[in-house]
Amino acid sequence: MTEQDFTAYGDRIGDRTTLYRAVASHTGARRVLYPGSYLDLAPSSVWPDVTYLDADHRARRAFQGPGATALATRHKEYAGQPRITFVPGDYTRTLAELPEAAWDLVISLYAGPVSEHATRCLRPGGWLLANNSHADAGLAHLDPRYRLAAVLRHRAGRHHLTTDGLDGYLQPERPPHPSREQLHATGRGAAYTHPAAAYLFRLGPRTREG
Repeated sequence: MTEQDFTAYGDRIGDRTTLYRAVASHTGARRVLYPGSYLDLAPSSVWPDVTYLDADHRARRAFQGPGATALATRHKEYAGQPRITFVPGDYTRTLAELPEAAWDLVISLYAGPVSEHATRCLRPGGWLLANNSHADAGLAHLDPRYRLAAVLRHRAGRHHLTTDGLDGYLQPERPPHPSREQLHATGRGAAYTHPAAAYLFRLGPRTREG
């Protein structure tokens, strides 16, 4: 697979660069972990060190070829060369084999309950970027280790981050909020009164138990 495969996939899913750029500016993250990435290479134009993880053999071929680094190098917004690491496998199992507390940010977009498996990989005070497509934003909302820190709205072709009025987000149209078990059973997010394109959560400090 070639650079054109990454470009074609980026065209299909839409430009997420403005999403990642807004998150990078707010968090100051450097090391990023992206389970369920498939061919979304856009994070490597914004962050210098990104670890991608996916079970699809096409993603493995693409990321392990020269095209990923070449394309990211041309579009990077930072000094130095991009560091791109690809880990093959199902994140529900593979994340348990990765180092603990080693990343600043986890990306969870359209990939299921990433946060439930990747939180151990986040450093204390790290960040989780999640959307509501497969309920991971709702699962993080229910997780006492996380607090909602910002939301990202999409308008006029760009993503805009805000920290205002956060209490109005993640409020279900039909209370109460679905439980973790209900979210897992349906596999989809709750309908919220004020939906956002994505949600940015902050991980609290480690406890003795966690």
